[in-house]
Amino acid sequence: HAGREVLLAGGVINSPQVLMLSGIGDPEELRAHGIDVHTALPGVGRNLQDHVMAPVAYRRRAPGPFQRNMRLDRIGTHVLNAYFRGKGFATELPAPLTAFLKTSPDLAMPDVQLLFHGGPLHAKPYLPPFTQPFADGFSVLAVVLRPESRGRVRLASADPSQPVRIHQNFLAAERDWRTLRAALRMVREIGRQPALAPFAESELAPGAAKQSDAELDAHIRAIAITVHHPLGTCRMGTANDALAVVDPELRVRGVDGLRVVDASVMPDLVGGNINAAVTMIAERISDLIRGRPALAPDAPAPEVALAA
Repeated sequence: HAGREVLLAGGVINSPQVLMLSGIGDPEELRAHGIDVHTALPGVGRNLQDHVMAPVAYRRRAPGPFQRNMRLDRIGTHVLNAYFRGKGFATELPAPLTAFLKTSPDLAMPDVQLLFHGGPLHAKPYLPPFTQPFADGFSVLAVVLRPESRGRVRLASADPSQPVRIHQNFLAAERDWRTLRAALRMVREIGRQPALAPFAESELAPGAAKQSDAELDAHIRAIAITVHHPLGTCRMGTANDALAVVDPELRVRGVDGLRVVDASVMPDLVGGNINAAVTMIAERISDLIRGRPALAPDAPAPEVALAA
């Protein structure tokens, strides 16, 4: 029995699972699994959001240092050097360089992120003559930063040991398709620049001949993956938001002494990696729980006149 309150931090998948198994959620879904309804909150498990990405992959014109150092006898030494001394090749992974770009100049802020991987995604250690080196290459992953698509987490059973059903529902919105196609074409334009000519021998995927929307869509369907930034399944909202699960202080609506403190409370995606936002949510709520005053806002930076 909790003396003050319970803080649920199960994450975007398990926090809604625990709430639903406890009778907090959509009454129709709970009854379908024989779970008594404690608090009707239809938004539990809904509003699942995540960044989705698809790559453009290139064959490298000549093998680079990554391929050379992944030979089994070399990488073993590098890993030991990194572990015990914090130095060497194994401390300098070939990813990711990143860029935040607009697919249209009319946009107020970037809607895509590019992630550069300096080695092929299938790379692994090798040792001739037993295994041959992988074909060297690199790739750029195009990410949709502000998707309109929404998914859902649902119970598969009232048995807590059973995994939940996760329906990401990626690319359900046509705008997300348009954005990802445009991002892939931006990657290709970058790949044609003279600075990359010494490195890029040819485009492996989707392949230089595939230019139409339909061909790009087939590539996306075959290879698109999550960027591992899920959030939103116990979203924060005001009292007039029918799908809000927690209030602005992350207290579960209609339940005394229960808060959810993890990425599931975020009502919408940020335009980038979410780890900093999740950390600050935890810091802010810990201050509220402990009765600490809010930090004063930073003073605005002084204007600096730049000489012509």
